[in-house]
Amino acid sequence: MTFCEEVRKETDFYWEGSFEHPFVKGLVGGTLPIEKFKFYMMQDAYYLKHYTKVLAIAASKAITNEDIAYFLETARHINEAELELHRTVFHELGVTDQELETFEPAPAAYNYVSHMYNTAHNGDVAEAFAAMFPCPWLYQEIGEKYKDAKPGVKLYEEWITMYSDPDYKEKIELQKSMMNRFAKEQPEKVSLLKSHFKKSCYYEWKFWEMPWTLEDWKGEVVNYEYI
Repeated sequence: MTFCEEVRKETDFYWEGSFEHPFVKGLVGGTLPIEKFKFYMMQDAYYLKHYTKVLAIAASKAITNEDIAYFLETARHINEAELELHRTVFHELGVTDQELETFEPAPAAYNYVSHMYNTAHNGDVAEAFAAMFPCPWLYQEIGEKYKDAKPGVKLYEEWITMYSDPDYKEKIELQKSMMNRFAKEQPEKVSLLKSHFKKSCYYEWKFWEMPWTLEDWKGEVVNYEYI
């Protein structure tokens, strides 16, 4: 099996957890409370802002001109296209200037971004990509799995359409080939690459749990019953 086939099989527990998470099921079924989606979108904008920076770090560590160009172009695309979409969605969700000014990343978002920065700064381009790749790949599989869903909520339908687009799947296939190439070039690092990848799969699941519970920095501590 290729690296991607192996790591996908080994992390399937986390992928199935994402497919069946009540946030995802609520989104595709049209029952997700809009406030939870708003919370998710604001955290996702924070995540994507830093994802572009991690891509730039990966570009600085890439060896070939083709890889450098790919990472920089992907960073530009996310910054200009996806963040612009968030700005449009923010308007539809009624996100206020005050909410943006006082925004604070939830623990899951902060920890996920920190994981990617740590991997990118302390590792090479293969390690950085292993930490980044679960996000787009998972979203493509969610889009494919639920492409026929009709939630009846405009924002939810647009979200599904974005990630079920055939062009998006082509991008993921290209990224799979890149990840397989990186792993093949450094067979001694396969276990480390899988470790980075697995952590990101876990944080992807946490990214659904975060808006579902409206996670903050006090909730779990406040609710803990000291004996």
